[in-house]
Amino acid sequence: MTLAWLDARAGLAGDMLCAALLDASGDAEALATELQGVMVDLGLSGFTLRLSRVRRGVISGLHFDVVLANDGPAPMPEADPRHHDHGHDHDHGHGHEHGHDHGHDHDHDSSRDWAQIRGMILRSSLPQAVKDAAVAAFGALAEAEARVHGVPIERVSFHEVGAVDSIIDMVGACYLLWRLGVASLTVSPLPLGGGTVQTAHGVLTVPVPATIELLRGFPVFQDGRRGELVTPTGAALARALGKPGPMPSMRPTATGYGAGTRNPEGWNNVTRLILGEPLGVDEAADVPADEVEVISAQVDDMPGEALPALISALLAAGAADAFAAPVVMKKGRLGQLITAICAPERAGAVGDALLRHSTSFGLRRHRAQREVLDRRHVTVQTPFGAVRVKLGARAGELYQAKPEHEDCARLALAAGVPLARVVEAALGALPPEERP
Repeated sequence: MTLAWLDARAGLAGDMLCAALLDASGDAEALATELQGVMVDLGLSGFTLRLSRVRRGVISGLHFDVVLANDGPAPMPEADPRHHDHGHDHDHGHGHEHGHDHGHDHDHDSSRDWAQIRGMILRSSLPQAVKDAAVAAFGALAEAEARVHGVPIERVSFHEVGAVDSIIDMVGACYLLWRLGVASLTVSPLPLGGGTVQTAHGVLTVPVPATIELLRGFPVFQDGRRGELVTPTGAALARALGKPGPMPSMRPTATGYGAGTRNPEGWNNVTRLILGEPLGVDEAADVPADEVEVISAQVDDMPGEALPALISALLAAGAADAFAAPVVMKKGRLGQLITAICAPERAGAVGDALLRHSTSFGLRRHRAQREVLDRRHVTVQTPFGAVRVKLGARAGELYQAKPEHEDCARLALAAGVPLARVVEAALGALPPEERP
């Protein structure tokens, strides 16, 4: 299982996400060749994929470009010039900060409606997960355009997004996420940019209507930069495939930088992608955090023997702690208050585990501030065997030393002695500098 965090505070477009994924893969050229074959199988032709290593500010990133044959628009299957009344995308050659900027104009009259693009994806031999992701991304864009223009979604027709390079960006990002085994994509706050952008429908104010529709509920910010910093395809990919949030707790394994076309002064025009492995339950529980999610539910119809299995399921889902406390509920009923505490990015999984493994029909969630000691483990040798001891300190001063219960219980059982004797031996074996 691979987790991914998309640091898009400099901006986001489909080509930048593809470049970041290729850069993080460790073998960008081979994977780009593979991606080219995938797109040919999709029904696209008359193009090549080009990768180049560039500098954006102080960062070296990978630039992903779709080069069209004869410097003109590549042929598309099932072209239907009748539909060009609705929809627009601005990822290519419109002067925003992250476009491909091929230096030529696309044939905007050869627009593709939502049904055509969905059909070519579903008829392909792409893995089902990639089809689902690509349809979700294009569908999110179609829904946004339908709301903006006040038309049924099936009547939405795309102009720039119907071009070959835009389809490659959208489907390519979905394929590369699948190819790299990304199970969860978390997205940073996104910049809105400012000014205006030229589209097939004339000049629009940034952020363009489709982008702001797609970013409903996402944290966004303004920092004074001009230009289209998040394009509709970038917003559609973030909306359909990701969730907003901070970088998840994980063990980083790779980083990729996807470069935009321009190299502005004062900031690094790159999208950064960090891949990693999820932490184990024990590791996650020991990660200090300033903010946690508290998830709770009351139940009065759950047998006591089912509680241990529920607590185990909550911990397995990523809870740092989980417990049950007796309560008196309405009408004087005796019940249990089930509570789990977890990192914010694990709240969805932990909440699902609570509803799945308890008898509750709902739950409550709230954020809480948490203060924790700096923690580390040491292993001491006792007459009964090795015991891990957890140490807790603040500002360099040691406050707590606690032998691990599982180690002590196992050794006490093996030696036939009381648990307290093993605990006492473990504390006594600590060096003086490791004692509170």
